[in-house]
Amino acid sequence: MSTTNFNQPTTPAPFGSGSSNNNDGQKRLLTIAGIAIALLLGTTIYLAVGKYKTGQELETLEMNFEQQKAALADVESKYNTAVAELEQQKGINAELDAKINEQINQLTSQKTQIDQLIRDKKDYRNALTSLQAKQKEYIAEIETLKQQVGILTENNQQLTSQNQELSTNLTQTQTELQATSQAKAELISAKTQLEGEKAVLSKKADRGSAIDITKFDIKTLAVGSSGKEKEKSKAKKVDKVKICFTTEANEVTDAGEETFHIIVIDPKGEPLLNDALGSGVSTDKKASSDFRFTTVAKVNYQNSETNVCGDWNPGANWIAGQYKVEVYNKGYRVGTSSFNLKKGLF
Repeated sequence: MSTTNFNQPTTPAPFGSGSSNNNDGQKRLLTIAGIAIALLLGTTIYLAVGKYKTGQELETLEMNFEQQKAALADVESKYNTAVAELEQQKGINAELDAKINEQINQLTSQKTQIDQLIRDKKDYRNALTSLQAKQKEYIAEIETLKQQVGILTENNQQLTSQNQELSTNLTQTQTELQATSQAKAELISAKTQLEGEKAVLSKKADRGSAIDITKFDIKTLAVGSSGKEKEKSKAKKVDKVKICFTTEANEVTDAGEETFHIIVIDPKGEPLLNDALGSGVSTDKKASSDFRFTTVAKVNYQNSETNVCGDWNPGANWIAGQYKVEVYNKGYRVGTSSFNLKKGLF
């Protein structure tokens, strides 16, 4: 078994060789330390520069964000001002309000485009200037439209005033016409009434002027060759009938020539007529119709009782039976009578 003697002294190396090894190690250490210090210094510088750049970038980003906010706020403010000015123009009429709404929609579209330009970090100032210019253009357009509306409104007011005046005049005229028409109707009614009363009075006066007959004296006669007349009662023997009557006194009618229309009606109910012997047509005023008369009798009447005679001489064709006689004066029947003719020759 072997043992180690730790207390045995070590043999020292030669002086020259130990010094040389120590120097080489120190050089290596210094070299390594220099490299480490250089690396550490470079790292420190790199990190410091990186931190500086990052700070600058953050500051730049922060500045860009603030600028965007400010730009967006500026655009929003100008947009709101433009919209507010346009909104103030509303209220005149629906057509103008619709036009303003259309303009606001166009401004809103422009604002949206400007906002997008700001977010995209693009130059938005020309677009904003255009928006402001558009707003002024719209205000000017609205003012022009308002002036036109004002002119139209004034014209409408004038027309309304004229229409009201015409309506008033028309109403007044209609009232006057109605009053005139009513007055005219009243006058016509009064006139009609007066005319009716006048007609009645005239008819009464006219009837009052007709001369009535108080009595008749009718003779049926035969006429000889010498012209001598002789009363006969046989139809075959009679040549003519002489109708005489007495009138009453009448102070109403005017004095002068009076005409009496005599109708002789045969037993068959037919009037005896012959235009060549003086028959004709007259009017029955009471019946408002015409009648045919047989003959006439005329007399110079002096408002007193007067005898009047009329002859009817057909020469023959008499038939047996009762004959009626009617006498008219001034269109009114003033007397009636009758006579008979017998059958046979003797």
